[in-house]
Amino acid sequence: RRSRLRNEKNMAICLVTLATRAAIDGGLYPETAYTASDLWIQHIEELKDADEVIKAGQQIMFDFADRVARQRLSRHSKPVVVCQNYIFNRIYEPITLGGLAQAAGVHPAYLSKLFKQEVGMTVTEYILRQKVEEAKKLLAFSDATPLRAANLLNFHDQSHFTKVFKKYAGETPKQYKDLFV
Repeated sequence: RRSRLRNEKNMAICLVTLATRAAIDGGLYPETAYTASDLWIQHIEELKDADEVIKAGQQIMFDFADRVARQRLSRHSKPVVVCQNYIFNRIYEPITLGGLAQAAGVHPAYLSKLFKQEVGMTVTEYILRQKVEEAKKLLAFSDATPLRAANLLNFHDQSHFTKVFKKYAGETPKQYKDLFV
């Protein structure tokens, strides 16, 4: 059992390496690709079940393909693209406007106005939408409960998570999870 787990982890790490190279070839910024690679490898190493590693492999492919597609479609200014990548790469961490502005090298008020103008929503709304998209992946492809997803994505409490999830997904996290059980 232990050797199967290690074997699946090794295969998933190889998959991350190949996906990273392909994503860079596809136009993804190298720093974005390498950051994603590091995060995926760390996630893989934390998994305790071979089947979870296999599921992560599926997520890896979708994740890198999604990053490349979003990069290609992006017609945003560099500060906005930097923010979108920052949010994508740090979706499991607390994210602040100040941190985003610092990463983009601009003033928070300027970033807030620019982001709303180019993306059509506030920075906060964008972050919440991205967290809901990530929560959907967690609920669909892992054994994460809605409470676990809320905690992983740094929501203050499950009630707030449920309210935000329902607003953007149209159903509660439990209803969504039940579709995949």
